Amino acid sequence: MTLYDMGGRQLQSLKTKNKVTKINTQNLIQGAYLIVVKTDTEKTANAKLIKK
Repeated sequence: MTLYDMGGRQLQSLKTKNKVTKINTQNLIQGAYLIVVKTDTEKTANAKLIKK
């Protein structure tokens, strides 16, 4: 799982086998972010995160 800002800069990256994973957003400023999740079988999913 990788977290990017909207400028494309990688902010966080973590590997997990859990089905549910919490991301610490406390140090992020307000704005939009992109989360990219990649599985072991190279499937990917993208989601937008809005920090208020």
